[in-house]
Amino acid sequence: MPAALNPKEMRRAVRQDVCYRCEMAVDSVNQISALMVNISPLGCLMRCSKDIPQGTILSFALPLVGRCEARVVWAMGGRIGMEFTKTIESHPYLAMLEHLNRPSDEMGIY
Repeated sequence: MPAALNPKEMRRAVRQDVCYRCEMAVDSVNQISALMVNISPLGCLMRCSKDIPQGTILSFALPLVGRCEARVVWAMGGRIGMEFTKTIESHPYLAMLEHLNRPSDEMGIY
């Protein structure tokens, strides 16, 4: 029987490690502070101190890309795996990566 695949091996796009603080909006009133840990054109991993249910749509701003929306695919232990509702195009995505801190820059508490 073949070994089970690691979730990283099942991804449709490679994720880049980043360290980017942002405010996620659940709606027009509620904001949640978060730390983006990795990103791809299709989704990202955030850390935050709030429990956010699977299926929740969150919005947040990314450098050069602007406002993005993402759906929570899974949440566990302060980590949230999200899929963007619209794929980030290649050119803006690559330009944006240059503006996100790298993990060695600051990996503090969200």
